[in-house]
Amino acid sequence: MKVITFDVEHGSNHLIRTPSDQVIMIDAGSKENFSPALYIINAWKLSSVRWFTLTHHDADHLTDINNIAQYLTVATLHCPTLDEAQLRQLYTAEFSTPLEVFLEYKKRFTVPVPTMGDSSYDWGGVQFATFENNFTDFENPNINDLSVVTFAQYMGWTVIFPGDLERPGWLKLMEIPEFREWLQKVDIFIASHHGRESGHCEEVFEYCSPKLVIMSDKSQSVTTYPEKYRTHAQGLNVTNAAGEKKKRFVLTTRSDGAIFLYIDPEGRYRITTSA
Repeated sequence: MKVITFDVEHGSNHLIRTPSDQVIMIDAGSKENFSPALYIINAWKLSSVRWFTLTHHDADHLTDINNIAQYLTVATLHCPTLDEAQLRQLYTAEFSTPLEVFLEYKKRFTVPVPTMGDSSYDWGGVQFATFENNFTDFENPNINDLSVVTFAQYMGWTVIFPGDLERPGWLKLMEIPEFREWLQKVDIFIASHHGRESGHCEEVFEYCSPKLVIMSDKSQSVTTYPEKYRTHAQGLNVTNAAGEKKKRFVLTTRSDGAIFLYIDPEGRYRITTSA
């Protein structure tokens, strides 16, 4: 299994390539001179994505949507279950341009499908589980707390992708026994909400003891909690672009560039960065 966390500055885009050569995209962030959608086409020589999960509808998770819509064939789309009236309540200002494009793009997907964890999918040995809160779970819902959370497990390694979940959303999901069980398995923890304080939930770490924390972020000013996360991480060897290997506890796209995780069929790992 290959997992990439791209450097899309203050945004989010993760790719998973399964042993069966299925591509999963989680979020659709990009930056001015880099498109993950075009990376799939140019670097991997593929033009199809088996599964595209949009964790939630914020613009920084959607800036690559034009390229996805134009150049990639996506089999399945998963996003929070929200109608337009609910989105209007959550976004009191006008919808962002990427969101408008996405809502039009979403109309292509009309047939209900089994959840990502269903045994009918051939993920090449990777197991998936997804969870999300409901709009009606909160008196005053926040778009971040409705983020789709994805767990991916392969050969004893588990990665969590929690979108921009904030503390109330974490606490609500932790009422679900199966969610807590998955938390206990996590080795690679993608920090929610770009590592901001609002995404940190100390109670999560009563169940979760990750080996490594990854933050998709742009600047230190908006990523205030790397040291808080570091206290919960066990550390893993990471090789940087210069070939230097060092035990790391927290990686950030701001400092480390794109982050590549490889898990082989024997469960051995390799983590490299582009910076």
